[in-house]
Amino acid sequence: MEERSELSVVIDGKVYRLSGGSDIYLQKLASYVDGKIRELKKQPGYNKLSTEYRDILLALNITEELFKLRDEIEVFNQDGRDRAQELYELKQRIVDKDMRLDAANKLVADYKAKVNELQKQIIGLETNNEFH
Repeated sequence: MEERSELSVVIDGKVYRLSGGSDIYLQKLASYVDGKIRELKKQPGYNKLSTEYRDILLALNITEELFKLRDEIEVFNQDGRDRAQELYELKQRIVDKDMRLDAANKLVADYKAKVNELQKQIIGLETNNEFH
């Protein structure tokens, strides 16, 4: 069985032992939380709040960021879906134009063949008229 390594991190001046992920990832998480606490401490009256209320405020702050990022992700996803739909429609238009072009080219080829046939008939008629 794989042993998990523990990592010591500092959050709000206190050392915590964490395990459960890569050291770099855990350090990033701890650093982020520590930074958020430092931001909140700059707000007037924050240090007068109870520990429980400060914890709730921290959780609400981080949750608000999470929700904003989720909304942004949804906007990006919708934009991606819209662009994919637009691309699909453009490809369909290209296919339609290609089919119409192929049909027009076939019609041109048919008319050229008909013109050649008629020219041969004209030459044949002219040749017959010269011998009479």
